[in-house]
Amino acid sequence: MQNSNISLTMHIMQNEERSTTSYDTSADFLEKDGEFSLLFDEKNYDDGEVTKCRLEISDDSLRMRRNGPIVMEQTHVKDQETKGYIKTPFGRVETELRTFRFSFTQQVDGSYHLELAYDLYTDNERTGTYLLEITITKKEEMLS
Repeated sequence: MQNSNISLTMHIMQNEERSTTSYDTSADFLEKDGEFSLLFDEKNYDDGEVTKCRLEISDDSLRMRRNGPIVMEQTHVKDQETKGYIKTPFGRVETELRTFRFSFTQQVDGSYHLELAYDLYTDNERTGTYLLEITITKKEEMLS
């Protein structure tokens, strides 16, 4: 049973185009030895495809894996360049990430807030700037 609710917003800026995706869903939110894992499914409303998302969060880094029609793996470390990849039905694309904001904090009300901002590069060209915000709230019935 999933123990948390998340509210996710992703802002994407590519050239002059801007788009925003927001949704709320249930998730598993686990903590072990000061490291956190957030697991949730992302459903595509157009075709019903499900992408399994896993975020592994520590003090100084975030590892993001998405497994669905498109597979993606990224590791983010603030103020560092890191490598990743995106695997599509058309092949694998190596990516480079330049993370300029990474913050993961527990709020006064007990919820957690994740902020991530990065530039994504493929073939040494910036393909977009991504701003991700996730608020994680434990489900009430789980509190005892």
